[in-house]
Amino acid sequence: MGPSVSAYAQAVDVFTVRSVPVDARAADELTAKSVGIAAGQKSALNGLLRRLTLQADHDRLPSVDDKAVTQLVRDYSIEGEKFGGGRYIASLTARFKPDGVRSLLRRAEIPFAETASQPILVLPVFQTAGASSLWDDPNPWYTAWAGLPRSDGLLPLVIPVGDLSDVAVIGAEQAVQGQAERLIEIGSKYDARNVMVVTATLRISPGNGALALETLSSVYHDGEARQTTIRRFDSVPGQSRDDLLAGAAAALSVEANESWKRDNLLDEGSASNMAVRVPLSGLDNWLDIRGKLRGIAGMKEVAVDRLSTSMAELRLSFTGSPSQFRLALAQHDLDLQYDLQEAAWTIRSGRVR
Repeated sequence: MGPSVSAYAQAVDVFTVRSVPVDARAADELTAKSVGIAAGQKSALNGLLRRLTLQADHDRLPSVDDKAVTQLVRDYSIEGEKFGGGRYIASLTARFKPDGVRSLLRRAEIPFAETASQPILVLPVFQTAGASSLWDDPNPWYTAWAGLPRSDGLLPLVIPVGDLSDVAVIGAEQAVQGQAERLIEIGSKYDARNVMVVTATLRISPGNGALALETLSSVYHDGEARQTTIRRFDSVPGQSRDDLLAGAAAALSVEANESWKRDNLLDEGSASNMAVRVPLSGLDNWLDIRGKLRGIAGMKEVAVDRLSTSMAELRLSFTGSPSQFRLALAQHDLDLQYDLQEAAWTIRSGRVR
C-alpha cells in the first residue's frame, strides 16, 4: 500500500548531517569539486544549526564564512561523484565538532538542544463516514505521512511499511483504542518503544463544502498513554483534500520535533553534580554504560570514585536540570532512580519504563 517507506529509523548522530546534495559548476571539474564541497559543508552546517534550535530562532542563526565552516568540520565523506563539462555532482556527509558548534550558538545567544529521542513509530488512522482505516488502500492519511521527507531531527518519526506482517499485529480500531499489547508488539517490530497513534477525521461543511481535518495524537510509551494532543486544520479556498492532509502531517511532524527540543533546551546557567552508583554485570557492561554516559547531551564529566566487577561509584557533572538529565539517560536505556535501601542515586542499565 502507498509509497514504500524505510522500516527502521537510523540512529541519530546529532552532529552528523547526511546526504547533502552537491551540484556545482566551474571552469574545470577540479574547481567545481572544491566549490561544491565548500557549499555542501556550509549547507550541512546550516541544517545542523536548524536541527538543534527552535524555529523561532532560525532567522537569527549566525552566518559563517567558508573558512569558519571548515574549522567546524571534523571530517566529511562523499558518495556518488559525477564529473563532466565543468560540473561536479555528489552527495556529502559532514561530521562536525560538537564543542565548536556549541560555542558558535552560545556566542549568538541562541538556546539549543542536543538530546536525540528514541524513535517514535507513527500509526496514521483515517476516519471518514464512520469508518476507520490504517492499512487499507487507499488511506490518504498514511500516504500524507509516508510522503514526508526522511526525519533527521532530534525526534525520529518512523512510518511503518504496512505489509501483511504489520496487518497481523494491529488494526485501526485496536490502535485507536490504545490496546497496549498490540502497540508494544508493533513498536518492537520497528525497535520503537514509543508509538504515536495519529487519528484524523475529515469533515465537510454542508454549507459551502469546505474541508476541515480534526486530529487526535496519542503518544504511548511501552503501551502506556503519555500525552494526547488535539488539533484542527481548515482548508483554504481551492485546496484539495490531499494537500490539506499533507500540510497537516507536515505541521504535526514539525510540532512534535519543536516540543521535544523545547523540553530539552540546555540551560547553560544550570549545572548539577551528582554522586551515583551503577550496578554492573561485568567489564563489558561497564564499558557500555561508560560510553553511553559520555555521550549524554550536557555531560561535562564522568569521574570514577570506585570501580569493581559489580559496582561503579561515579561523580557526574552535567548541564541542565535533573529532569532533563533523566530524560537524556532514558534515550540510552539508562534509568536514574533514588534507591531508598541504599540511600543513593542509582543508574541501572536496560530498558526501563
